[in-house]
Amino acid sequence: MDTEFQPLDNHSDFEIDDMDGNTQSNTSGPGVDIVRLLFRNKFLLIAGLATGLILGQVAYMKLGPIYSASTKVQVSQKNHVPIKEGENQTFGELTAHIDVIKSPRIVGEAVKEAKLYNLPSLAGSSDPTEEILGSLKVKRISGNDRAFLNILDITYENPRSEDAKIVTQAIVDAYQRYLHEVRQENTDEIREQLDQANKQILAELERKKKEYREFRKDAPLYWENTPGSEAAVAGSTNVHQERVKAIDNERRINLLKLTELKSKISSLKAAIASGESKETLELLAQQFLMGQTRGGQPGSTNSAGTSIAAPGVTNTDRARAALETHLMPLLIQKNRLERDFQENHPDLDAVNRSIKTIINLYRRQGIDISADNLNAGEFKLSNVKEVDFVNIYLKSMEQQLKELNNRELELTKLFDQETGLAKKIGNFQVVDQSYNEEIAQLKLQRDNIFNQLLIEKVSQGNSGYTLTQLSPVKDALVIKRQLKFLFAGGAVGLGLVLAISYFREMQDTTLKSVDEIRNLLHIPILGEVPTFDESVSIDDSECEFDHALWYYYRPSSKEAEAFRSFRTSLLLKTDQSGAKVLQMTSAEPGDGKTTSISNLALAIAQTGRKVLIIDADLRRPTIHNLFGIVNGIGLGDVLSEEIDAQTAIRETRIKDLSLMTAGTLPESPSEMLMSRRFTDLIKQVRNEYDYVLVDTPPLAVVSDPSIVASSADSVLLVVRVDKNRRGVIRKVQQIIQTNGIKVTGILANGIYNGKKGKYRYRGGEGYHDYYLAPQKNNPPELAVPVHTDVPG
Repeated sequence: MDTEFQPLDNHSDFEIDDMDGNTQSNTSGPGVDIVRLLFRNKFLLIAGLATGLILGQVAYMKLGPIYSASTKVQVSQKNHVPIKEGENQTFGELTAHIDVIKSPRIVGEAVKEAKLYNLPSLAGSSDPTEEILGSLKVKRISGNDRAFLNILDITYENPRSEDAKIVTQAIVDAYQRYLHEVRQENTDEIREQLDQANKQILAELERKKKEYREFRKDAPLYWENTPGSEAAVAGSTNVHQERVKAIDNERRINLLKLTELKSKISSLKAAIASGESKETLELLAQQFLMGQTRGGQPGSTNSAGTSIAAPGVTNTDRARAALETHLMPLLIQKNRLERDFQENHPDLDAVNRSIKTIINLYRRQGIDISADNLNAGEFKLSNVKEVDFVNIYLKSMEQQLKELNNRELELTKLFDQETGLAKKIGNFQVVDQSYNEEIAQLKLQRDNIFNQLLIEKVSQGNSGYTLTQLSPVKDALVIKRQLKFLFAGGAVGLGLVLAISYFREMQDTTLKSVDEIRNLLHIPILGEVPTFDESVSIDDSECEFDHALWYYYRPSSKEAEAFRSFRTSLLLKTDQSGAKVLQMTSAEPGDGKTTSISNLALAIAQTGRKVLIIDADLRRPTIHNLFGIVNGIGLGDVLSEEIDAQTAIRETRIKDLSLMTAGTLPESPSEMLMSRRFTDLIKQVRNEYDYVLVDTPPLAVVSDPSIVASSADSVLLVVRVDKNRRGVIRKVQQIIQTNGIKVTGILANGIYNGKKGKYRYRGGEGYHDYYLAPQKNNPPELAVPVHTDVPG
């Protein structure tokens, strides 16, 4: 038999059945399951918490209780009387109030006025103000930063209840005095500033008025308004400037008359030069006269048709105007009618009556138009037929033209003279306007200051802040202080216990979970068996097998269900690979491999498959104890060729389950297992049974499992949680890699189930006996084969 062990190649750490691809080792360190840690140390944590609470209470009683004195105050902004519409506002900077109350100024004032330094709790303090500030609390309970009304809660804590009440009331009184002082200081300061400004403006106003009076004495101006009034700001009256305006208007009128008169004279002379008839010339003159009548003359006519003399017009002018505007057209019409009609003609009579009426009207006004010579300006009605009215009218217009030219010269001269005087007086007007504007501005400032003084006087009692104490100062025991001590003590106790537990957990290198096993070995986990609950009692009178066979006694338990799951995973893998000979080993003694292989055998046998258990632990065998069979003959005897295999196989009370005990223990178990006889035995039983389960010693203790692995189809490794250390598992990993052992999967044993008690697996007393000489057994005693079905 080839017993040489072949190491794995360099591309993998170890070989795993039915797994493809390369795997990588996980080098991450072990983690700490906090929940599991807390649950495992719950009683220790409870003890630490209780101890901390006791110590906290002792510290509280040692340092003494604290009393809290509190009161509520209302701080409101006085709303001033609105002078203008929309001026009313709300105020109340709450944050400022809190900061001021907690300031050294207010607290220091309270210490000074109420003599708080004499209180028993503050008598020995070097700085009572700072000590009070350390325990003073002010918070808002109503209002906001811009609210008109705010309510504050003032609280002070002190070991003495009476001192706490006195200090709280003293702070309220100090802040009330502070608000009154600030309000009074602000009002006095504003009024003083307004009074000072008013005096300065009044003095400046009197000085300006005095200067203005001196200016008016010598200024050639005419004033219609009171100096300094709003109307006076527009300036005084400049007589020469008004005259310049009147003269300029007269010049425009005179220029229009000159233009019109020159046009008439030119037109009439042109008609005479062209040889027009007398009737045509008279008609043209009559048209000019009618247009002149409609355009107005030096004298105006009232509604009665009478001429109204203008100022500065002589009787000769008025007579000429009357002749041109009224009589001349009628005389020309009369002359034309006399040539065309006879006397007593109605039209002629009407013209004569009009002429007489006009002459009488002018006579009553002192104008005589009855002279004999019309050329000399003397009018005579009896010689009308012989008068050349066109020539007379032409000469009259030429005489007017001369007068208008002379008038233009006089008006121009007078205009230049008045313009010079107006410019000279204009400089005085500028100075006068400046004085009036300054005086008016000063008066306006004086009125504004007066209004401000009036506002301050009216709102003096309605400005600043007021403080109203809403409730008396009340004291109460600070329960939070005791709770703080208890909480701190409990936290310290819990923290200390938790820290110690965590440190111990970090120092503990045992595997804590299935994930750690998987990450460390990278081998499939085929099953997870919980810790057996030994609180479940079993009637000893009915016990045929050891209590460790849970699958037999408690087939409905979670422990039995765990082996069913393990069986299912294992059979799925073996059905695919065709493996029949399954070896089970563990890392260390006491991991539960024997109990596990026995319960697994029961689970497989229940499916109707023939199962044979071979106890290959030739150093400390225990399977016979589990099944209640005497270890008489067995594997040791077969390997020594004293009996054959069929004789060594015992049928158990379980249907389809047979057992080959260890039998006589040889002196050299390793050499016996390496013999060809063991290999032949495995080949023999492979053909007679569906599954052959071989129980071997721990892998990290002796070399027997590595020898048996060469004959087995696959190896099952039992790893016990909270027992196997990481160093041991790494050693197992190295053995597997070195010897080329084919590990099909892992059974995670001892999973914590949250209940008290653990089943102590047999064989945990110590495997140092494996290195001692084997014990001599009694002569074998054959048991009567009885088939017993496993209860469902």
